[in-house]
Amino acid sequence: MPYLEVMKRKGKDHYFAIRNFRISGNRWRKVKRYLGTTRPDNATLKNAFDWIDREASDRGLIRTSRYRHLSEQDAERLQDLKGSFKTWYAHLEPIGREKFDTDFLIRFTYNTNAIEGNRLSLRETAMILTEDVVPSGGSLRDINETLNARDAMGLMRAHKGGLNRRFLLRLHGELTKDTGCRLVGQYRDSGVQIAGSAWFPPPADEVPVRMARLFTWYNYHKDRLHPVELGAIVHNRLVQVHPFTDGNGRTARLVMNWIVSSHGYPMFHIEKTKRQNYYEAIESSDKGDDRTFIKFIVDRILEEYTFVLED
Repeated sequence: MPYLEVMKRKGKDHYFAIRNFRISGNRWRKVKRYLGTTRPDNATLKNAFDWIDREASDRGLIRTSRYRHLSEQDAERLQDLKGSFKTWYAHLEPIGREKFDTDFLIRFTYNTNAIEGNRLSLRETAMILTEDVVPSGGSLRDINETLNARDAMGLMRAHKGGLNRRFLLRLHGELTKDTGCRLVGQYRDSGVQIAGSAWFPPPADEVPVRMARLFTWYNYHKDRLHPVELGAIVHNRLVQVHPFTDGNGRTARLVMNWIVSSHGYPMFHIEKTKRQNYYEAIESSDKGDDRTFIKFIVDRILEEYTFVLED
């Protein structure tokens, strides 16, 4: 896992971006990049870690991946993050865990809804979820979408079964109730088009068959793919089938988080500010390139938690 190291020299702090690469067994090789005497911002750190990756690749330190779409390097990063997060979360006091979970719910809800056009601000979302205060001027749909996200998150966290039709429809039902969605917790019965995309979802009469195939695909691959690969690909297949009249993106992002978290990895959100990058990565998948979207998700997870765990 990449990290920032501070060394004291002649009374000054010197910053280094560092990543360890496993050579074999318990043998590791450290690659570092000096960043100066001023604490680097996130963009500078990301550029430094990218440089380290290229340098490690040139030195032959990055091993061939055992995964279909995920590099060995990213798999190790995610595994390191998984262990670090588990340890960090376990050592939080109960009030600290509650604060973290609540903050995540707020940020996930705000961003997943905002990507689809919900007009509530982050602060207004927090007011609804934590204070039961309805902001003046907020539309009923926007408010209900926010409350529904909390209910759907609760259902997702409690679910111990597999990915199947019943679970998916229940999740969609929680997300879209009282929002004006014509078919709540049901597959669509008419054609649909994805705004701004060249992808054309299948006709409505093909949706049940396509979804049954997806559930079969998931059951076959759930122990063969890395959980992040699995979650990202299921997300994309759901978006491609577009099984619902509304709420497809929100449902897909929640299902992706359920898959990742059920394997011990921390849940994550896709920021509204990264919406264009998110859509572009999905379009790559529409053209048969799952690797680009998987890399986007890997980077998002690492970005969200690297600095949290270092603090």
